[in-house]
Amino acid sequence: MILIAPLLSLIAMGLIAAWGHRNIAPERRSLPIQWSVSGAVNREVPRLVAVAAIPVAITATMVLVAYLSRHDPADRNMGLIWISIIGPGIEAFYLAFLARMLDAQE
Repeated sequence: MILIAPLLSLIAMGLIAAWGHRNIAPERRSLPIQWSVSGAVNREVPRLVAVAAIPVAITATMVLVAYLSRHDPADRNMGLIWISIIGPGIEAFYLAFLARMLDAQE
């Protein structure tokens, strides 16, 4: 039962990432992922890497939490639930920030 929340979270992040890949600056081949304090772009990566980085990192975090708390099901379940709740929000926030920064550059 507890694995439904992480699965739904990963599906939601995948859908958010697909939306971002399609709608955020579709004419650009690469997207920025790092900015300086002054707002200048320090690093850009291909579009797919930029929108998939957070879902991949959240998936790795889920696997790590599940592995490290394998002896305590209550801790494992609580960790996975929290990551499942927070993950799609982080992805949506990042893509909204990215879209806003790209609009400001133009």
